[in-house]
Amino acid sequence: MKIVNQININTSIDKVWEILSGNFSEISSWTSAVVVSTENPDLPRGDGRKCELPDGAIASETLVNVDSGQHTFSYEVKLSSMPFFVRSMINTWKVEPVANGQSRVSFEIGVTLLPIFAQIMGVLMKRQFNKLAKVVLEELKVFSETGKVHPRKEEQIKLNIAKTA
Repeated sequence: MKIVNQININTSIDKVWEILSGNFSEISSWTSAVVVSTENPDLPRGDGRKCELPDGAIASETLVNVDSGQHTFSYEVKLSSMPFFVRSMINTWKVEPVANGQSRVSFEIGVTLLPIFAQIMGVLMKRQFNKLAKVVLEELKVFSETGKVHPRKEEQIKLNIAKTA
């Protein structure tokens, strides 16, 4: 199952690429889909990240392909709470130039499910992943264009500060 979402961003391909790839382990600095992100200490530096998600799950993400010339990269995702029927999950990002200094970002979520569950869970999972991808892309657009986090991320940061205080 593949879920692909795109968004046009009013900034250069190089700026967006740096946010996504150059600062790979810092995804939590701009999206509310990730509460905390760090380099994965179990991998060589730069090969992956660990992400704490809003529901408390931990995502271990390992880069499997990076092509800086084509501005694309892919990573395998393993969740601490991965349902047994999910065989694998690979996310792929691609940044392309568009007219007038704009960039188009594609975010593809590829999920392999046990065959019987593809029919049962496929529609529901597609709906959830589409919603997640739209949030992430919208927050990337705001951060790339303004250098400021989206109001959703701002609220998340305030709540986390309140919890630790």
